[in-house]
Amino acid sequence: MNHYATLFDRYWDEAEHYARLYGINPSKDNDGAWDAFRHAYASAAMSRERSPWMAHAFGDANEMLADRYQSQPQYSFDKHMDRWNNAVGRRLAEGAADNDEIADRIHDAF
Repeated sequence: MNHYATLFDRYWDEAEHYARLYGINPSKDNDGAWDAFRHAYASAAMSRERSPWMAHAFGDANEMLADRYQSQPQYSFDKHMDRWNNAVGRRLAEGAADNDEIADRIHDAF
């Protein structure tokens, strides 16, 4: 579990860094652009650096942990939105040279 948490924190921190660079404000947009950007970026960066399969597995694990520890309803809109954004991120990672390019692609996709 420790390795999962370390990777999760790394990609989430990077996603938040890039979101702020693009002016996406978490205090104004908790479940909109802020959340979408973080999910897409983390999934894309992991896809590029590790593998799309690993990014998919980590994204699903994140949703399962939210079910268990944050009482996210099993069939909630938020869960489906998060999985959609993860999938978009994995697609946008294809052929990206680095994580800066990934962040640009995700921002452009908005």
